[in-house]
Amino acid sequence: MSSRPRSSDANRHLALQLAIQLPDSTDDARQVVDELAVLLEGYMTAPGPRPLWQRQVLALDPPYHAGPALFWTVALFLLVMPLAAALVAMVGMPAAEVPVIAPLAAGCSMVFGRRYGVLFGALVALGHNLLIVPPALELSVPSAMELVIGGCYACAAIVVPTVAKHSAALRAAAMSACVRLAPIP
Repeated sequence: MSSRPRSSDANRHLALQLAIQLPDSTDDARQVVDELAVLLEGYMTAPGPRPLWQRQVLALDPPYHAGPALFWTVALFLLVMPLAAALVAMVGMPAAEVPVIAPLAAGCSMVFGRRYGVLFGALVALGHNLLIVPPALELSVPSAMELVIGGCYACAAIVVPTVAKHSAALRAAAMSACVRLAPIP
């Protein structure tokens, strides 16, 4: 259940007055409501931590300049792949890099766009084959496990940003399902 009080008739009346002033376009109206939420959260309420379901979700457009995004994608790969190779060497399991690299592929995808997240995943799959699979510094035919791991990187780069983009709607659906499933006292 939500900790927010139910809306009164006076609040509904004020909401209707605001809705009348919204633009005719649904997309423009959503942008106005998003801006209003940012103003409310940033200027009209006391700052402090809020429960997850009350936080404002800000959607950022992916960058349109390919140079910096490509630079940081490749730089992230060049910084992380030697660390992943060292981790695999210490642990002795070729799949030890997955818990490190999959979140980085998803994060790269969320920050720079899906294209760069998938590129990062492809570079890591190539780097894994080149640095970790014996013989070192020689490319070999990928095994089934390597293909699955590469697919996991690509899925993380594609699915996580989609979930993040629609997190408010997914959160609302999950919360309403929890309310419906809760027993009535």
